[in-house]
Amino acid sequence: PTTTWKGKLPALNAQSVLRPIRRVRAPAPSAKSAPSRKWKAVRAARLARAHSRPCTGHPPRQMTASVLQARTPWKPPRTASLARTRRLSTSWPFPSAKPGYMTLVGEGLKVYKCKDESWCPGGAPGSCAENRDISVIGCSKCEADKYTSDDGSCHTCEKHAVAVLVVTSGIIALLVLAMFGWIVNRNQLNQSNAMLMVVISLGLTVTAIQTIGVFTNISVTWEEPLISLFKVLALVSFDLQLLKVECLVGQHSVRNLVIRQLIAPSAACYIAGIVLFKKRFFDPGLDLRIQVMNSVGAIFQMFFVAIFLSALTPLICYKHPNNLGYSMSSDPSVLCNEEGEHLSLVMVSITAVVTIILPYLATACMATVRYRSVMGNSVLSHKHLQMYRYLFFRYTPSMYWYGSMTLFRSVCVCLVPVVFRDVPSLQILSITIVLVFFATVQMHFKPWRGTWANTVDSTSNMLLVLLIVCVAMTTNFEDSTSLLGIVAVVLLSGAFLVIVVLLGYNLVRHLRPAPFYANFICHHKAQAAAQARYLQILLTQQCHEPCFLDSDHLTNLQDLFDVVRSQCRQLCVYLTADTLRRPWCAGEITIAWQNHQRVAVVIHPSFSPLSAEHLKAENIPSLLASADFQLVEYGLTDDYIAQAYRWLMLDLKTTFTMPNIEGGRQRFEEVAHWLARKRFGQSSKSSAILSKPNSVVVSCLPHDDEATASAAILAGLIQEKVLDIAPAGVLFLADLPPLTEDGQAQQQVQQCVQSAHAVIVVLSPGSLESLSQLQVIVDAIGEEVTCIPVNTPNFRFPGPDFFDEEMPKLLGEQQAALVTERLRRFFKSITIAFTTYASQQVLAVQAQAAVQRIPRSKATATAAVTTKESNGGRVSENPSIPLKLVRNPSSSTADTGVGKPTLSGASGEFYSGKEDACVRVCYTMAC
Repeated sequence: PTTTWKGKLPALNAQSVLRPIRRVRAPAPSAKSAPSRKWKAVRAARLARAHSRPCTGHPPRQMTASVLQARTPWKPPRTASLARTRRLSTSWPFPSAKPGYMTLVGEGLKVYKCKDESWCPGGAPGSCAENRDISVIGCSKCEADKYTSDDGSCHTCEKHAVAVLVVTSGIIALLVLAMFGWIVNRNQLNQSNAMLMVVISLGLTVTAIQTIGVFTNISVTWEEPLISLFKVLALVSFDLQLLKVECLVGQHSVRNLVIRQLIAPSAACYIAGIVLFKKRFFDPGLDLRIQVMNSVGAIFQMFFVAIFLSALTPLICYKHPNNLGYSMSSDPSVLCNEEGEHLSLVMVSITAVVTIILPYLATACMATVRYRSVMGNSVLSHKHLQMYRYLFFRYTPSMYWYGSMTLFRSVCVCLVPVVFRDVPSLQILSITIVLVFFATVQMHFKPWRGTWANTVDSTSNMLLVLLIVCVAMTTNFEDSTSLLGIVAVVLLSGAFLVIVVLLGYNLVRHLRPAPFYANFICHHKAQAAAQARYLQILLTQQCHEPCFLDSDHLTNLQDLFDVVRSQCRQLCVYLTADTLRRPWCAGEITIAWQNHQRVAVVIHPSFSPLSAEHLKAENIPSLLASADFQLVEYGLTDDYIAQAYRWLMLDLKTTFTMPNIEGGRQRFEEVAHWLARKRFGQSSKSSAILSKPNSVVVSCLPHDDEATASAAILAGLIQEKVLDIAPAGVLFLADLPPLTEDGQAQQQVQQCVQSAHAVIVVLSPGSLESLSQLQVIVDAIGEEVTCIPVNTPNFRFPGPDFFDEEMPKLLGEQQAALVTERLRRFFKSITIAFTTYASQQVLAVQAQAAVQRIPRSKATATAAVTTKESNGGRVSENPSIPLKLVRNPSSSTADTGVGKPTLSGASGEFYSGKEDACVRVCYTMAC
């Protein structure tokens, strides 16, 4: 049993060599009988002949008692797989492990795969690299008082130098955290776009580095120089091996994992301490909760991949040959799914996920869901935005949800090595799908503030995809050939399924277009935005079907033209002075004419018919206003537009001229009834007005359709919301007859204002030249009724020249002084912008701001006004004296409300973009 082979082995197989030994061992010799000398000579002769020939067959691994008793030559076990035979070398004197694999002492047939090939040179059982512990699986740990260097070798620890390195690194990390907390809490008004791009680019770079850290956990073979690069970047993923901390805390797996999980909470506590110190000694008015939430949230979002991947470390494993189980990728000495050390690691992992990861994700999702609801409250919206700046500030307002989307992307990337354990083909495919999907979402929505940020994000995603593709080209997928075939069939089937679904969906849309609109209102936005919006509201109420208005669907021309072509029953052309000069309107009318759509024309009094000269094709370019697009790009030539205009003006019989009714809203109700009468035949009901005590009065410029429509929209939006405050509801003054010389209407207006809970004054061009509007403002201020100014687009705020020059001309010197004093008090309140050309959602938010200005009780409002006036020291002797305004006889301006405004002075700044946004118009009276 202890005999070993020396020199060349015989050409015979092991069976021929063992045959004489078996003959001797067959009858086991007893203690009393000893082998004869003759048998010893025969055995020696046979062995000599065997040694005289070269070895051409497989020798026995080792002449052990078990092999001898087996009575068979040595062969690999029948259950051994091809992978096992490749990883064992059958050279003398026993099967030895190949480089990259190892066997433990006493377990020569159990082959374990090493995480790093340099750790395991191969050979006899217990063969590991120098200074590595041969008693652990995979030679994954160094011997006591040694650490793993960058090249994978083990060196003796110098604890003093390691302590200095750790302390220095910790101080640098604390300084970086403090600077980071200062940057993320800076006032965004003081932050330039260039600095914003720097912060965004830095965050994207850190996220890309952490994503590469996830790649290192994929079961593929990496080559230099990527291996060295990954080891350097591992510090960003909270891998403290570069700092040689094992020299200080040892190589205990559970203790090291607990330390890694405490890094993120410790950083959060450190940031909270800095903010508390700042509040206590430097800025007592600082909001501690907002600053801490924003700082900690920003740090967690930047390092979320590293934090989550660190928590998942015990669940990321790789497989050993011959079904010997799995080892942790971070610590191969620990076998996965085994009781003991691995179970403790899994418990630490679950605790970290439950106490750190899930609360952070829940907070981010809750903030995103609540975003729209809190934006209606100015106080709550400011606190919400400041507290969650890390989620919203880097993205455009409409893409506020993309911050949570990036967290979801990080979660998907980190879960790939856990879900597809040691299956490199599925790991590479899954990560590629995740990166491509989110890159497509990013390139479609372009959520970042600034073009360069979107470019950097898409470029980094594509580079990561190329990196993973390059890894796939160097990976051997022999064990996953059948699986890859199945995946390829599934992907190909999915591609064909998507094509079939898209074809079917578009075919159904062509046959049954949706959403389908009963009416499409074609209008000139600059002149009739509010009128078109009010008509849309009335038509929706009467037809019980949606009505299309382009302010709610700010998309490209192709989409608008397709709605006219196939998704509406009737095109309603609202003709004002410049409707036919607007290229959008020209395209919509031409598309309706070419597709034989039903068209109804509403003629406003301001419209003047085009002459025959204007309807010629060669004059169309000069007729249409300049725009940033060309209609010919959509197939709409000048000849088509000229024919469509001639058809509209000369051949079309479905026209309606707005009636000359002195009521405010009744004109629009008549138009809406006419547009819907062919289907519903409902009679129009004129709006009656009665004096309602304790109501919310809405006043606007009379006989101005745009101002009347703006006030009507506002009144409709606040009607139900003010019932809890003012049970009488909303009182619309525009439905009253105009002021006359007998003073009856004026007296009725004064009664409505005096008994009102609050007065909302809708300011439009010409409002301060209207006797009716001035009377309402003067009466409300004089009676100490809460007066809320709401300005529409193009309203110009009065300057000093208006009060000094225009007001005396309008009312005379005697009345101008008192009216000027009350107007100055009126404009001390910041006006509420009511952007009539914005979407329905924006108008609802702006109307809610007006509701919030209304006091809960009239007594409280009166007391507040009195206190404010007494503190200001500018109260007239008797502010409640009724004042009857009389126009100056020398003034040539009539109270029509439709003339051009003649106000002078600086005008307010208004939002003129196409995006839906809430814009606060700030006005300061600079006398």
